[in-house]
Order: sequence, then structure tokens, then C-alpha cells
Amino acid sequence: MKKILTIIFLGLFLNSCGQNEVWTGYVYPDLSNLANYKYVGSFDSLEACRSQCRYAIEVNNFQNADYECGLNCKNKDGMNVCEKTSR
Repeated sequence: MKKILTIIFLGLFLNSCGQNEVWTGYVYPDLSNLANYKYVGSFDSLEACRSQCRYAIEVNNFQNADYECGLNCKNKDGMNVCEKTSR
């Protein structure tokens, strides 16, 4: 049993080695129109992404805005697909 758990743990650990986390920020200036979004940038951490999105909302004086940060996003068949998203 220990051997199986060790193999599973090593597999998960090695699978994540060498993969960088890239967080991509998007701001939605008007929550009633989510098709309208602004690319903010790519960041090494979720907190940096959040900070820049909040800054973009403040600087542009968006009144009814929101944002999201996506992890390791890739374009797939014309759609932006992220491993996960967070606010």
C-alpha cells in the first residue's frame, strides 16, 4: 500500500514540475454585457492578477465592472479555456 501511495504522490509531484502558473486578467467594464471585456495582462501570481484588474477598474473609472483571473489559459477552437478561474 505504501508503495502505491508513493508512486501516486511522485506522479502528481513530477507532473507539476516545470509548469509555471500564468494568471491572465480580464476586466468586464459593464456587468450587463460580459461579451465586452478588456485583457489586462498575464501575471505570475493570482494576487498580482487581482491587483492589476482592480487597478484597471479604478483607473478607468468603470462603475459597474467586475474582473476574473484565469489560470494557464489557452485558445481552443476560438474560445479562451482556462484550467480554473478566480476572482
